[in-house]
Amino acid sequence: MDVQIEKALPDGFTFEQAHNMAHGRYGSLEFLIVPMSSEDQFQIQLYADLENCEGKAPLFEYLKALQQRHSFVEYAGYNGKDMVSVYVLSKPQEDKENLTLVVSEIAAKCEENGVHNCCSFCRQERPVRAAVVDRIPTLICQDCDRQLSSGTGREKKENIPLGLIGAIIGALLGSVLWVVLGQVGFIAGIAGYAIVFCGMKGYALLGKELSKTGIVICVILSFLMVAGAEMVSLAVAIYQELGSLFAPTIWDAFGWVPELLKEQDVLLGVGKDLAVGYFLAIWASYASVKNTWQQVDESQKPHTVERF
Repeated sequence: MDVQIEKALPDGFTFEQAHNMAHGRYGSLEFLIVPMSSEDQFQIQLYADLENCEGKAPLFEYLKALQQRHSFVEYAGYNGKDMVSVYVLSKPQEDKENLTLVVSEIAAKCEENGVHNCCSFCRQERPVRAAVVDRIPTLICQDCDRQLSSGTGREKKENIPLGLIGAIIGALLGSVLWVVLGQVGFIAGIAGYAIVFCGMKGYALLGKELSKTGIVICVILSFLMVAGAEMVSLAVAIYQELGSLFAPTIWDAFGWVPELLKEQDVLLGVGKDLAVGYFLAIWASYASVKNTWQQVDESQKPHTVERF
């Protein structure tokens, strides 16, 4: 069924045909209404930060009871972040009455409990206006509107030194899996993937942002860590085999690594392990790194903002 919204809107609401959505004010609150033709229903959206609102408990109770009180309400709830959603089933002869009833009830309940609109981007309780940002209907404040339009909204302060420290810590944690698997004579792509993945997570955590520069740093660092992890695996093997006589401590075992690498058989074995390890690591990590790179690239593109 083709959900018709033009004649179903509460008084004072405006339908934006180009974006198939409606917006309007009821009382002191701004609402969005989005028709969902595939489900034969409308989605009423109210942006509000209920988690930091003293009146959230009674509003939650109201939303829980809304579906039971009205047969045309398919779902009513909060996304835990910034938006109340109510799905209203389409009944062509009753749509305007039903949408007006739900919007008016929500507005009254919010006013009763001190709930106000918040911006969908900064989540601050501020005056908001309807807009379409990157083709998604939303409500934004004037400051975020200006930042998104100018491109400054995407700027984040990346701390490369701290990011590098985070990448090192993360890659070291991922290297543990390589060493553990190496002790049972097993080389797996999952170990190389763990080094890359943990390195990027560590960089993003301490560096506050993972940029393309950060991804390159993490990949290079991960390649170095794979070689380092292989040397650690070799030292552990030496310690286990020669520990009682020639390498009583793991540090003594590390001292034997350069000497053993002079042996052609050992060198060839290590080279083979590294070649296989690098191949599997690239194979396992390629899709993840490519996806992350594309996400960073996408995040750096300018926003498109259309205001109403």
